[in-house]
Amino acid sequence: MKAETKIYKGIEYVQVNQLPAEQQNIISQTLSNKLYIKILIDGKIIGNCLQYKDYELWYNNVYRLPHKRSAALVIEEEFEVSLKD
Repeated sequence: MKAETKIYKGIEYVQVNQLPAEQQNIISQTLSNKLYIKILIDGKIIGNCLQYKDYELWYNNVYRLPHKRSAALVIEEEFEVSLKD
């Protein structure tokens, strides 16, 4: 499930530690630490954040990619079976 954006003073972001565990694990393995940002909110530094555009790009091109391939293989297998019948 894709996380909803949080917005603070025009900054659209997600906090990685609030994502589902699977996404947190894959992000830690696939994204550079250079993409993480910190946001000062009411005098507190909120770390472990990603700009939403970076998260969305990662979600669509890394996280969902294996799922798309699996679905494509199932459709392809079903198509091949129907051709054999």
